[in-house]
Amino acid sequence: MAHEEKSPDSGVGVSRSAVRGFSGARLRRYRTGLKLTIDDLADAAEVSSQTVSAWETGRAAPTPELLARVAGVLKVANADLAPIPEGQLRLSDLRSQAGLTQGTAAKALGTSATVLGRIEKGRKEYDETWGRRMAELYKVPLNLISEVWEHDRQKRAAHIKEL
Repeated sequence: MAHEEKSPDSGVGVSRSAVRGFSGARLRRYRTGLKLTIDDLADAAEVSSQTVSAWETGRAAPTPELLARVAGVLKVANADLAPIPEGQLRLSDLRSQAGLTQGTAAKALGTSATVLGRIEKGRKEYDETWGRRMAELYKVPLNLISEVWEHDRQKRAAHIKEL
């Protein structure tokens, strides 16, 4: 079972692999806008009705892959269901919004989840080769990758200073 932690945004217990910033209210709004029932969305996304209900009520959040599947059914961008202001984005958010877990992204990038985790936590210096590969995989501009990477590094450095 995945480790559970409290989401700082919602206070809800969510899996560590759940997408940060996910909005159950947005999911409900998009679903009802298309006149889909919970059962309709669940069937189309190949999840249970209970799962969709838990997402909409904030008791749970989807994994990146399930977010992508649901967004596809609703014909919206993944980020529409997990909005995070640009100044607060993390590399892991960009990966999640691309519908990728750390493991699947690492494999596509030709590295290990451990190395990708170190990058995402700001423990590695910016590398333009990695930046380009991530931008291509996540389908975002290279400058966004470099800005978010630097933000993650600064956040890590500030955390270390506090210790």
